[in-house]
Amino acid sequence: MKSARSRPPTRRHYSRSIDGVELFWREAGDPAAPAIVLLAGHPSGSHAYNELIERLAPAWRVVAPDYPGYGFSAAPPDAPWTFDWLATVTDRLLESIGLERYVTYMFDFGAPVGFRIAQAHPERVAGIVSQNGNIYTDGFGPGVAALAQWWKDRATGQAAVDEFLRVAGTKLQWEAGLRDPASVDPAMWTLDQALLNRPERRSAAEALLWDYQHNPARFPAWQAYLREHQPPLLAIWGANDPFFIPAGAEAYKRDVPSAEVTLLDTGHFALVEEVETIAERVNAFLEKIYR
Repeated sequence: MKSARSRPPTRRHYSRSIDGVELFWREAGDPAAPAIVLLAGHPSGSHAYNELIERLAPAWRVVAPDYPGYGFSAAPPDAPWTFDWLATVTDRLLESIGLERYVTYMFDFGAPVGFRIAQAHPERVAGIVSQNGNIYTDGFGPGVAALAQWWKDRATGQAAVDEFLRVAGTKLQWEAGLRDPASVDPAMWTLDQALLNRPERRSAAEALLWDYQHNPARFPAWQAYLREHQPPLLAIWGANDPFFIPAGAEAYKRDVPSAEVTLLDTGHFALVEEVETIAERVNAFLEKIYR
């Protein structure tokens, strides 16, 4: 395997109109190399993967898109803000840049986006890395309780969701479960919040949090996809995540018995404290698949 430190990666930044929506993505590494697609989570975008990109790009083609409404992609006010739509436009972006086969790294929102794409195009998925990307009811932790209350009674739960989308809630998500919250670069949650403060992005984020309640109904189909296709799978998890608890990582082995499960002593944004370990495991996982 090429050393993850053997040479600095070449980074590129692009945008392209997909179905009338301007989408941004980051790329690094050799465009002819085997690919990994990094799917981000709320409240962030592809910038959350900067350090991981640096460690993967010397050996692989790394593609990290921003969903509509997140990062540097557009947030059209008349868009249908659902996970079905996010998956559709993300899939079309990947098609448009010529990705025919790739490993998918799914974090948080990345799981419901990535599994929709995988179910639609199983032939394109060479493997799956789930980093705190949950598709099991076992995996819901206490941090989801406020959203669950909101889904039951929107008026009663609205105050908690409003707080979740303000700076305190964004900072909380970045720090949740970390050994040392001071390890988070404040630029990360500050950028996320600066984007969320734009009215059209605030509305998009709330709409997607509301739509998230429809994802558990899809879990059985995604689990069936895993059982049928048995993709190579690495579940690498911040074990102290209050939103998606370790049971969600362990549950993958029910459907893919060969799945590798690694629990790390960190939180939801596990890359903050464990980027070296995660990069090492992901590089080794990609070597098994592609070499």
